[in-house]
Amino acid sequence: MRPITPCLYLMLILIPFLGLGCQSSRMLQDGGDVYSYALIGDMPYGPGGVSKFENLIADINNDPSVQWVVHAGDIKTGGTPCSDEFLEARVALFQRFEKPFIIIPGDNEWTDCHRETAGQFDPLERLAALRKLFYPEPGRSLGKTTLTTETQASEEAYRVYPEHVRWERGGVLFANLHVVGSNNGRAPFEGRTEVHDEEIASRMQASIQWMQDSFKLATQKGSVGLFLMIHANPQFGENNAAFTPFLKALEREVIAYGLPVLFAHGDSHYFRIDKPLVHNVTGQRIENFTRVETFGAGDIHWLRIIVDPGDVNVFSIRQEIVTQNRENHQ
Repeated sequence: MRPITPCLYLMLILIPFLGLGCQSSRMLQDGGDVYSYALIGDMPYGPGGVSKFENLIADINNDPSVQWVVHAGDIKTGGTPCSDEFLEARVALFQRFEKPFIIIPGDNEWTDCHRETAGQFDPLERLAALRKLFYPEPGRSLGKTTLTTETQASEEAYRVYPEHVRWERGGVLFANLHVVGSNNGRAPFEGRTEVHDEEIASRMQASIQWMQDSFKLATQKGSVGLFLMIHANPQFGENNAAFTPFLKALEREVIAYGLPVLFAHGDSHYFRIDKPLVHNVTGQRIENFTRVETFGAGDIHWLRIIVDPGDVNVFSIRQEIVTQNRENHQ
């Protein structure tokens, strides 16, 4: 049987201007210098979504080349009740992944829990519950096999952010940042106080600091690439005050780093790969930055991120369509 190469993986979805060219012909091997992991987000939604998500879990578990699974947040619809029982059920579902499972919170599981249909919870109370359930041991992932990570929660000034984690493999650095949709939690609701606004400011400061520290570490260690993941679509180029401070800091760091940065998010349920970051002075596209948005909501599929530290582009991407979840599957 002819080996499946990363170059073949790319043929369905990538085009040359994305800067994610064909890789070498080395096989994806566990422990080798070329490896892959799964990227998902905005799932599962609704009862029907759970059965399809179970198909996705099986699909990923049956692939020995997947090293870990990262989830960009939103584990339910915004109107689904945010009860402890529901969150516990989602943890149990995610624990069915054989490989390490690393997740960053989305807006639906805490910032939107003030909605009547979601139970009219205080979002900050739900955030505390979410952190307790999804990050029971800061610095260790979920999944049947776990991954030990560095976490910002190990720093006294940032001990409330166990979701900010970072890890490394083969000269490539990976980091999660807690930036969510619903305007980063700014949506008005009955019972909103200054405390909620203070949480947004503190979390944004912590996220930017963790991002800056990650770029600094990548430079110090001579990392050849950096993967960053948030939940929100930060609306590149739209000057949304909820995300502008983050995007300005991101632009500075990406330019200074100069090497490939793959930036993943969910939120808007539209699978895409593009280069949306533009230099604020020159107006030129920043070529070492690539954005990938996950499948989500009704499209219960996953993305394979292939990492080849020896390739100039480092990252390449393949869409993985779960056969049982295809609309025309018989």
